Amino acid sequence: MLEKLFQHHKQLIEYAKIFDKSYCEDIVSEVYLKLHQYSSEEKCFTNGKLNKGYLFIVIRSVYLSQFYNKYNEESLNKKIYVTDNNNMFVTEQQIDIPIEDDFDENYEIEWYKFRTKCEAEVNSWDMYDKKLFTIYRDNDISMRKLAKETGISFVSIFHLLKAHKKKLRELFQEDYNNLK
Repeated sequence: MLEKLFQHHKQLIEYAKIFDKSYCEDIVSEVYLKLHQYSSEEKCFTNGKLNKGYLFIVIRSVYLSQFYNKYNEESLNKKIYVTDNNNMFVTEQQIDIPIEDDFDENYEIEWYKFRTKCEAEVNSWDMYDKKLFTIYRDNDISMRKLAKETGISFVSIFHLLKAHKKKLRELFQEDYNNLK
């Protein structure tokens, strides 16, 4: 999983720069550690593509818990040994790395359940609506470009996406607010 993530290192750095330009490399390093320890490839990649939303949330969580509170002496003074059975990232020195004590695995499970419910709803739509919605959601493509490539009118795509986004909001807004 980490090898696949390393291919997207620059993108992860860009996400981390949103929060703190001076610590972006440190944030991403911590993200790699957290993902290796707590996550799986299925969470990081959806249909073989980078799950940008999930990784953005992980980067934000690492930033808020460790770097935003960088003056919290308790978290800064914890020591760990960085070792790996495959001789990757091995060092015999003790390194000061803030450790995230409040990693909430229940939150990750609830987020996964929320995403699963949303996916089930999208899968219940007819083929045409589902296909257009998933193409728009999963690819970095504008409505205009989608209209041009599919030959479907922009207005039709706009209204379809608007209606389905509204439907998802109505069905899952309360669940989403509970996750915040």
